[in-house]
Amino acid sequence: AEGLSNENISDCWEHCCDIVSLLGKGLAHSDIAIGNACSKGIVIAFSYNGRDAPILNPKLFDSMALAFDAMSIALKKFSSIDHADPTRASSLIQAAGLLLAASTSGAGFTKDTAPDDKDESNSIDLGPARLQCTEALFGILGSTVYRKDDELSLIVGESLVKYADALGSGEWSTGSDSEWKEGPYDESYAFGLPPHRHVLYTMFKREILSSNPMKRNSCAATFLALVGHASRMANIDKSYTQRAFVQEIWTHLSLFQASFIKLLADPKSKQLSRESCCKGLAACRGLAAVITSSIESNGEASSQVESLNEKLLKAFGQTTNYGQSAMMESEAQAMERRNDADSNNGTAGQEAQVGGAAGMSEATLGAYREMASAAISLNQIDVLYS
Repeated sequence: AEGLSNENISDCWEHCCDIVSLLGKGLAHSDIAIGNACSKGIVIAFSYNGRDAPILNPKLFDSMALAFDAMSIALKKFSSIDHADPTRASSLIQAAGLLLAASTSGAGFTKDTAPDDKDESNSIDLGPARLQCTEALFGILGSTVYRKDDELSLIVGESLVKYADALGSGEWSTGSDSEWKEGPYDESYAFGLPPHRHVLYTMFKREILSSNPMKRNSCAATFLALVGHASRMANIDKSYTQRAFVQEIWTHLSLFQASFIKLLADPKSKQLSRESCCKGLAACRGLAAVITSSIESNGEASSQVESLNEKLLKAFGQTTNYGQSAMMESEAQAMERRNDADSNNGTAGQEAQVGGAAGMSEATLGAYREMASAAISLNQIDVLYS
């Protein structure tokens, strides 16, 4: 580096910017080999080993903004009904996660010049381009391409983790209040939040409340990726509990648990959704255990864990149909299941007589197995017989 003049260094940065822009332009290429090569090129270029993303040189802001714009277009293209391609989507989602993480230092960046003074080729601002890319990632959940491969929801979750946990702690110009805005989802408010808060607010205020059952199903694996990452890293190193992302997960852990239980009780939940919910409940308990066992734990944390355990036992252990029990079906859910069975079989739908489980649906039997696992984990075996 000592032998390089300022002019040579400037040339190197210019070439780097050109490469990033070209990789972005190739993401939506019709040739799958070229598209995947560009995705992998971005992964290689922006991978890092530390906990926190490195500071992005401002010289790369414009080229990164162009890459984000191209990434959003490519994600929408290969998740649409006309071009749905799970392989291309998977490659793009992974690259998008690293792009978002690597550009954290440029979050919220907009050019100071007036629109008339901007270079036509670099008229995209990095801050808004990042937000549009996250919207494209959320758009994968429940989309046409998700129906072809439901595991994409887990990959989306892992990419959102990279976005949300790229900075351990720091001051943000907006969204410093830990309490979310009341009322329905507000896009302008969401876009002003720090990444770790933006992801959770959008998931709980919009995605999980969708009327589309496929969208709700896809949320389970994404929730698992979020809480699973926090639990795993906190159990490896307790100092990880001080990161902003983990603290945000901990603050809203009751919402994670309630969402997992609600999805388990949903008769339209698919296999991956139910498996994600079971593992997600275990991850919630793992995170609660490590936080309450840390030196910094206090009575408030212990009372929160007791409340979580009580809600979990109530959800699996109660015997009425009126409390959203994960074990029981409501009358409407039972009628919906029987109507589906009648339409598929063309008969009154006689259920198999299996041991003492006659008249129980497969979903109910599965929920009972999950209840048993939870009861054993909590050392509350008597709940199985109450």
